[in-house]
Amino acid sequence: MRKQPTLLSFISLVYSVHASCPSGWLRHNNTCYHFSHDTEAWSNAVAMCHMLDGKLVEIETADENAFLASMSMRFNKNYWIALSDIQEEGIWVWMESKKPLSQIRFSHWHSGQPDNNGQNQNCATINGAGDDGHWYDWYCSYTTVYYICEKEDRESEIIG
Repeated sequence: MRKQPTLLSFISLVYSVHASCPSGWLRHNNTCYHFSHDTEAWSNAVAMCHMLDGKLVEIETADENAFLASMSMRFNKNYWIALSDIQEEGIWVWMESKKPLSQIRFSHWHSGQPDNNGQNQNCATINGAGDDGHWYDWYCSYTTVYYICEKEDRESEIIG
């Protein structure tokens, strides 16, 4: 005779589906995000995300940006994102997927950005410190910027 699932096992399954991101990560839709507590240069942020089994965040939709902006404003910090024009000035590319920003239907640059101030701002941030989550180009070598990692929530696809 097959044992019927109990209410408790059903609740546990639902909880595991909705709370399957690792400790220290926040879930939004089917993605887990880690908002760093330390600052790094942009290239080190890329490496740190890989060490955490993720990647530096690539923002593809207004909904995703709204979530990340709200969290960055809540934490009142600026965060590196995976957008850079380091390979060719003025051609902004999501460095993890290698997709040019021009192929993505969404961007959220602040007015006048990117401006390449000082002819050396090749990495992008999402600004949560006194702004509404707009993107800015910034100096890749600055070590005073936090970072956001992302990874797919693979557990959310499990049913039953």
